[in-house]
Amino acid sequence: MDFSLIKFLPFVVFGLTFLFGGHYLIYRSLTGVFNISHPLFRSGLLAFLMIMPAGFFISSFIAHASQSQLAKITYIIVATWLGLAINLLLAAILIWLVSGLMNWAGLSFNKTFLGAGVFLLAAILAAYGFWNAFHPQIKNIELTIKNLPAAWQGKTLVQLSDIHLGYIYGADFLQAVVEQINAQDPDLILITGDLFDGTDGDLNVFVEPLNSLRAKEGIFFVTGNHETYIGLPRALAVLKQTRIKVLSNEMVNLNGLQIIGLDYSLLNDEVGFTGQSSDEGKIITSLLGFDRNKPSILMYHAPINIEQAAAVGVSFQLAGHSHNGQIWPFNFFTWLIYGRYDYGLNSLGDFSIYTTNGIGTWGPPIRIGNTPEIPVFKLK
Repeated sequence: MDFSLIKFLPFVVFGLTFLFGGHYLIYRSLTGVFNISHPLFRSGLLAFLMIMPAGFFISSFIAHASQSQLAKITYIIVATWLGLAINLLLAAILIWLVSGLMNWAGLSFNKTFLGAGVFLLAAILAAYGFWNAFHPQIKNIELTIKNLPAAWQGKTLVQLSDIHLGYIYGADFLQAVVEQINAQDPDLILITGDLFDGTDGDLNVFVEPLNSLRAKEGIFFVTGNHETYIGLPRALAVLKQTRIKVLSNEMVNLNGLQIIGLDYSLLNDEVGFTGQSSDEGKIITSLLGFDRNKPSILMYHAPINIEQAAAVGVSFQLAGHSHNGQIWPFNFFTWLIYGRYDYGLNSLGDFSIYTTNGIGTWGPPIRIGNTPEIPVFKLK
């Protein structure tokens, strides 16, 4: 995969502008609301608020290359701070808006009292988001697939996506998720990418929990973008030690149900950062044994190329990737990118797709505005 600066330049520029600009707005709000005038305090606060966003970028790079405990702790601290900072930024914007409206209306108010209340609420919301991020919920969904074989009627399919195993989500968390999944007595488990986060560390600690997964008809996996970040050979080496079958642009037929798995890296390489491709339909139809007249489930990490999948006769797609924005209001950005397919169950003719918001998080271990989920489908 080509990780050229040109490909990621818009993302990097936006990220730097948002992080440093947002932290500067927090600085202006804190000093204004609480009347911080002492030069030493102001300088110290500004330095802290500029160091933290820089620390996120630096620690992210280090976390990809180092297995040290210091790198792990630093990454967790700055990633968690980033989630809090997003809430503080929203609080700062709210304070500026309310203050402006009050001044425009000629109403008197206690700016310090208002600011303290809003910032406290933001901190409480961030604390809830942290708790929420580590408590995925089972989501039961009835799924109708046209011409579903009798052998699959009433069977249970579980999707596992975007758990982001690494420094933040460790082996103990994975074991708890495995127990939740096994309690559903699944017939089939499909893992739709970003199983690993991309941070360094001993990935072999995840082998035992992954081997505890149970599904009568098998467990299948396709790659996500974060498997490419950590390095596909490393990720696949871990999975080779498990019962999980990797589908790399392949199809298997399970009692009349076609399970198709496409690599995220394949389609992403063709088009760059967005993951869009004009050839997904050709790739699917070229798979040995694919029959458009038989029911099929497509596993592809991102909710894209919907029209192509529908046109070649795919029945149903499982996707993830979007996290449904992870932290409000970023769900509006995922909607702008993926439209109505950014989250939930949607259809296009006889084709349907479910995009999960996933189990884990990227960056801040915080979820606000959505709940991490384990989708459990009852097939009919």
